[in-house]
Amino acid sequence: MAKSNTDNRRTIYDVAQEAGVSITTVSRFLNNPDNVKDTTGRRIAEAMEKLDYIPQGNTGTRAKRSVGRIGVLTPFFPAPSFVTRLGGMIPTLRNANYEVIIYTIETAEQLDEYLTSVPFTRRIDGLILMSVQLTADQHRILNASQLNVIMIESDDENFSRVLADGYKGGELAADLFLRKNYLPCAFFGDMSTDLPYSCHPSEIRLKGFRDALRRNGYELDDGYILESETTVEEASRVFSEYLSTGRRPRAIFAMSDLHAIGVLKAARKHGIRVPDELAILGFDDIEAAGWMELSTISQHLYDSGRVAAGLMLDRMSGKVSSIQKVNLQVGLIERSTT
Repeated sequence: MAKSNTDNRRTIYDVAQEAGVSITTVSRFLNNPDNVKDTTGRRIAEAMEKLDYIPQGNTGTRAKRSVGRIGVLTPFFPAPSFVTRLGGMIPTLRNANYEVIIYTIETAEQLDEYLTSVPFTRRIDGLILMSVQLTADQHRILNASQLNVIMIESDDENFSRVLADGYKGGELAADLFLRKNYLPCAFFGDMSTDLPYSCHPSEIRLKGFRDALRRNGYELDDGYILESETTVEEASRVFSEYLSTGRRPRAIFAMSDLHAIGVLKAARKHGIRVPDELAILGFDDIEAAGWMELSTISQHLYDSGRVAAGLMLDRMSGKVSSIQKVNLQVGLIERSTT
């Protein structure tokens, strides 16, 4: 497995600015210099040489390689959910003689650069986009590249995709709390909802949770909605501060297991007995959830990676050409925190 490194590297935007042209023109030049005027091409080439620009992607064209390459593009490289999905993906692709190259997204501009850089599309055989939302222009670019594309977690009708029903997961959480009379209850969400290139599963899970509570006559008070970055330490800090306000929910549904583990850590720090005084439910069922006996909603992360890899192989082999949509069922796993 290889990981791209874009630190301290000139971008296609830098080249375009130096040459006084658009990034589309730079991309066209990289794809086929004959489609660009000689004078413009010379300016772009001189700008690339001056800036020591290295296009995205790894060396070697498809025709010269004996081992295939599948790119995996995601904004959440360090997240346990990504690692688990990757664990389901890699064996399937390796058995078919494909290696995996990871491309991480940190800005909208970086995503644009990946997708507009033709060497990127020429040096991989397929692309799996994980938790990524595309603009209309980005759809056009990918379709023009004729690259095989599979989406995970994004319900994008333009491509084959693997999804888990986050709304249903929220409903399952609400049903559990209502059945056990764990009221008042709270929701702990992700505050990273302003990334234009990323999916926002926290919002979907909250909607399912809130709607199911409302259908049963319970309204989730805004005062019982918390949020933090998706790390254990941040979730623990935010929940500790929340407890200092005097509010004490009987149960909390967290949009991820990392948030839930942070809540559990804070509860122990404050001497709150789990689940007798506070029930905690996560979402994802990462490996750590089992170690900590955390109740959670499973979205079958490993299987989503495996299925996505299988869809990719089917498309590349010509076995399947139509757009496919695979919905994985979510399920409640009760352990000692509820």
